[in-house]
Amino acid sequence: MKIEIRADCKVCGGAITDNRYRTYCSAVCRNKFNNQKFKASQRQWQLDKFDKIASIPDPVNKCQCLICGKWYVQVGSHSYLRHGLTGRKYREKFELEVKRGIVPEWYRKLKGDITLDNETYLNLEKGTKYRFVKGDKKAGRYKRSQITIDRLRGLQ
Repeated sequence: MKIEIRADCKVCGGAITDNRYRTYCSAVCRNKFNNQKFKASQRQWQLDKFDKIASIPDPVNKCQCLICGKWYVQVGSHSYLRHGLTGRKYREKFELEVKRGIVPEWYRKLKGDITLDNETYLNLEKGTKYRFVKGDKKAGRYKRSQITIDRLRGLQ
């Protein structure tokens, strides 16, 4: 084992003033170095753990990703992190409802209850002045899915 004794910090280049540290000026710099050193293996460990959990089918509590076939509570955030597709692009690609998130019903209810508890629903009223007016050229930029059209017509 090689012991390195330095005059300046390996991370920030500052002077090493404490006798307890041989390579770094402080525990903060030592931790920064170690975090960078093990970052890749830690990330891979987390991905393997999440993949193991997501590979268990659970149609009641989770939704299935149509790209990789794994099961998640929030497919939109998974599609962005793993497949590089935003939630909207994912829903357009598979012709799902564009304005409705891909989450299980229990999660949708939980988020609705949280919104009522912390009163963030009041922000909807504040945002009315920023909404599109019918006939506006900026409005209607996105094509509606067949599911949305059927729902609006009352077929579902």
